[in-house]
Amino acid sequence: MTMMVKIDDAYLSKFESFVASLPEGAVEMKNSLDDEITNRITQYKNNTMQTTPFMDGLDTIREKLVSQL
Repeated sequence: MTMMVKIDDAYLSKFESFVASLPEGAVEMKNSLDDEITNRITQYKNNTMQTTPFMDGLDTIREKLVSQL
């Protein structure tokens, strides 16, 4: 079973202790961004992600800021 659990920072150490007390392999914990990062890496490597060269993006931001002056 997969589920998302949000832990208040004040109780994080207690939660980690509880999880550590369970039998090995009973719980698999992943950073919530792991799947998203893996997906984006795959898209980038397969050339299916739209990217913009850094200087082009910077020029676009600069033009937008200058137009607001």
